[in-house]
Amino acid sequence: MSVATPMYELPKQVKMPSAVQLPGCMYKMEPLNRFSSKDLAPSYYGSTCASAALIQGSSADVAALEVRQETVLQRLRDLKLQLDKLQSSKFSSLSPSKNSSTAIGAAAQSSPLKPSVGEKQAIVLKVMAAVTDHLRELGSLQFHDTEQTGTVHDLVISANPNRPPYFLVLLRKLLKDAGYPVYSVDHLHSSVHHVDESIRGCFSDKPLGDRNKHNLAFTVHWKDVEAPNLMVNPLRQTVISGEANITRYVSRLFPLSSSYNYEATGTFSSIAETDNLLDQLAAQAASKNNKERQGALRQLNGRLGKTSWLVNNECGIADVFLWSVLKQGGLNVGAPANVDKWYKKVDAMAKLEINMLNSQNDPHSKSSSQSNTPVQTQKKSVNKESPASCKNEFVDRNGLEKYLKSLSISYQVQDHEEVFTVDALMRNVREMPGLHMKNLFLKDKKKNLYLLSARHNTEVKLNEIGKQLGIKDLRFGDEAILYSTLGVKQGCVTAFALLNDHSHQVKFLLDSEAFNDCHPFVNFHPMSNAATLGVAPKDLKKFLNATGHEPSLLTF
Repeated sequence: MSVATPMYELPKQVKMPSAVQLPGCMYKMEPLNRFSSKDLAPSYYGSTCASAALIQGSSADVAALEVRQETVLQRLRDLKLQLDKLQSSKFSSLSPSKNSSTAIGAAAQSSPLKPSVGEKQAIVLKVMAAVTDHLRELGSLQFHDTEQTGTVHDLVISANPNRPPYFLVLLRKLLKDAGYPVYSVDHLHSSVHHVDESIRGCFSDKPLGDRNKHNLAFTVHWKDVEAPNLMVNPLRQTVISGEANITRYVSRLFPLSSSYNYEATGTFSSIAETDNLLDQLAAQAASKNNKERQGALRQLNGRLGKTSWLVNNECGIADVFLWSVLKQGGLNVGAPANVDKWYKKVDAMAKLEINMLNSQNDPHSKSSSQSNTPVQTQKKSVNKESPASCKNEFVDRNGLEKYLKSLSISYQVQDHEEVFTVDALMRNVREMPGLHMKNLFLKDKKKNLYLLSARHNTEVKLNEIGKQLGIKDLRFGDEAILYSTLGVKQGCVTAFALLNDHSHQVKFLLDSEAFNDCHPFVNFHPMSNAATLGVAPKDLKKFLNATGHEPSLLTF
């Protein structure tokens, strides 16, 4: 067997050491947490040996503040322990179980550390005084810092114009009375095409003052949102959603001694009671189910039959919020006696702000703010106006079609002979797809106005509808009032005429089937009974949102 010999040999290019030392670090770099010879690591990881010297020399104020903070927190922890002990002893003495009552009594009698009643009261007063001092100190520090920096506490609220957050209007007034002037302004988002000026006027100062001279600022964005939301600092805070939660946030801006800052001044039971009213009862009152709404009104009426206000027999944040909910849904109309009395009291508190809803943009009351003419006298003058005098103030069929196009709403339309009955209408439009609606102009005992739209074949019983909505004596409205408010004549009543109701005098009652997307179109007269025009259910919602008329849905 032959031994292989190398073809050629190459000299060694690298001399390898006999032992290889592996590095302990891949690479080195400058510390990123050091800036201007100051070690910033303690702010993240706590004090270290390397940074102790730097902290002593350059951050004495910060170190002193940390010591002060720790002292305050430790004292608060001690006070909490004392309160817990007192609370447990109170509950055990007030509600002992049957089986252990004898043992507890014996243990209490044999205990040499049992404090007397006077000692317990002294301890409670001492703890309460200490807690009050700490809260006052923390509050003064916070407001002192705000005044030093000159910053404005800006609250940006996105709200749907169909459900204006009226509670902000009253809270703004109450904050001003408490010594915190509020700068108020509103803006229109691109998702909303129109908001009535009478509503916008309630949420914006006129004229606008100097923003920097205010502690607080309310900025309302009229936007197509399902529920209002609040943003204060987008860098450090998530969105606060829902009217109840926004109300809670604003309540904390009141002084610590104010009844509207219910979490600072209330007891455990009153705080829980207020939260229950803000969450459960308010949600029930705002429900689309009429039985739920009527149940909420009954609860309110029963509660207000015992006390003048909802909690602690004084006006508080729950009164402000539920007043706003009732105003949004129109539940004050035909409300029970106790609710009606309470509602008028809260309404009077906000009268200087809310009365713009009834006076602005009213063509028949240009000098209403300068006169003391009763409301009934103004209504009579409206009724006496001839159609000719109002002719130029209302939108006709051509104006309606232009308005729908401006909202990017597509529609179908069919001309036919003038019709005055449902039977005559159906003979002319039987080939036209979609729901065909009949419309009734109504009023109640208090002369509130309603427009009812239901399917053409629905049997409408006004008494049953009145009971369902809590409306007394619902009947047909006069033709003169019909024309002065909606700009159409008898036989031409239509949901599209709400476009002419600039002052929102008419409440819209709608068959819930009209919002069912399974129907391709919902058809109404286009301001004239010589044609029929239909839009998709989603576009009907868009139209009503643009005019500011949120319908009360009925089920037949």
